[in-house]
Amino acid sequence: MLRIGHCSRFIRNRGCFYATVRNPVVASVPVARHLSSAAAAAAAVGACSMLVAGVHWNWVRCDDKSNIIKQGEHLVMSADCGGTSTRLMLYSVNPDEPVVEKQRAPGTLILEQKFLNIFYKDLAAIMDSFLKSAAEVCGPDAPNVTVAVLAVAGIATNNQARFTNLDWIVNGVELSERFSIARVEVINDFVAQGYGTLTLGDDELIKLNNVEPIKGAPRTCIGAGTGLGECFLCSDPDGEYKCYPSEGGHMEFAPRGRGSDLTQIELLKFLKVKFSGWNRISVERVVSGRGICNTYEFLAWRHPEKVDMAVHQQFVARPYDASIIAQNAVPNSLCEETLNIFADCYGSCVGTLCLQFMPFNGIYITGGVTMKLAKFLQSNTTFLDAYHDKGRVSPLTDKVPLYLVNSENMGQKGAHWRAVSQLKHHVQGLEGRTHRYQEPKPLDKAELVPPRAVHQDDGTHAELAKMLQEFSAGKDKQSSSTKQSS
Repeated sequence: MLRIGHCSRFIRNRGCFYATVRNPVVASVPVARHLSSAAAAAAAVGACSMLVAGVHWNWVRCDDKSNIIKQGEHLVMSADCGGTSTRLMLYSVNPDEPVVEKQRAPGTLILEQKFLNIFYKDLAAIMDSFLKSAAEVCGPDAPNVTVAVLAVAGIATNNQARFTNLDWIVNGVELSERFSIARVEVINDFVAQGYGTLTLGDDELIKLNNVEPIKGAPRTCIGAGTGLGECFLCSDPDGEYKCYPSEGGHMEFAPRGRGSDLTQIELLKFLKVKFSGWNRISVERVVSGRGICNTYEFLAWRHPEKVDMAVHQQFVARPYDASIIAQNAVPNSLCEETLNIFADCYGSCVGTLCLQFMPFNGIYITGGVTMKLAKFLQSNTTFLDAYHDKGRVSPLTDKVPLYLVNSENMGQKGAHWRAVSQLKHHVQGLEGRTHRYQEPKPLDKAELVPPRAVHQDDGTHAELAKMLQEFSAGKDKQSSSTKQSS
């Protein structure tokens, strides 16, 4: 059931869905200056439409509220924090309930809410709003959240991160102290994807070979989406897996090609000119959604006689939309050649990951672009040929299970899995024992990897912030005039 209106309290019926509608806070609008150019353009459309309507929309889901928190249960919070929006979820979890392999982690969903980041000054402000809503749902006698796991779109280091598309600093220790949460863990959003692979059932996987996984062996996850994500998982003696981050998507792009085929070498040269501020080209400049667009742009420049002008005009209008290439990949077209290069380079990356970690528990291939091109990657032999093309060590690739993931919300499921795992450790007192590694010290902002928007600011952010401020001021002035005339 969907209800939209001026809601001051949560409706506590089973399976209730509704949207809260509030007047936007003008002071929070200038946060838009932290968005990257692409994210800022998208956010401007959404934000301005909301300001025109005079509302601030949050999507909310509330499950059954009868006996919200049973005796012995704890509250855990998980978050999927993207560049433009943040989705927070609150669960009631019995720490004695087992985590079952190939199933979602246990817990009853109490509240799920999605926020647009542009209206908030930082993640703490979003958490504050969410926890106030949660307090209204759970009642004044509800316990504090015990564990929170925040999966953020940025490089997480020492339980801290700077957002990829926003210059927000997220510090797990500070958030833990501010909101009286026993443990707040900040992880990279692709690490959450890695944990999400632990929840996948057989019906959510597409096998690319017939190799059986070895229990307790390493596992890896790689996924082409907006960028190229990678992570790896190792199990402890009890068989519980921990996921570790990787920034393998930023490895150098290594061109391939049989004999005298220099196509990918020329692609590398083209990209070095396009991104001339750098001495190197990351592999995600090719193996990602934007990488597909980069490759098509190169081929259109290299073979102007093959350009389909109807398709090309669509691409020029939306130069970061890889779906244009995918939808027009007819035989012998530049779009088809683009996807062949993508599949070749993607397969090579997966094969390299296989050699680096020898993950005999499996390689899980995920990501939005992967899901949309799953049929192409299966039907076209280019991907698997490149995966197996590793010289004299190629036989090693035959011994590793290879899966395409056909499941959505992997990050949300993974963040919740990790939160439940951390809750069990907390309740059992494992956090107090001696770890094999030293607890990392906090880092200064300058020591954290900056988001690309901060590293390459083209001035769009300041212009967008000014535009939104002026628009908001105009709305306030109009509202004041209306009141006076009344």
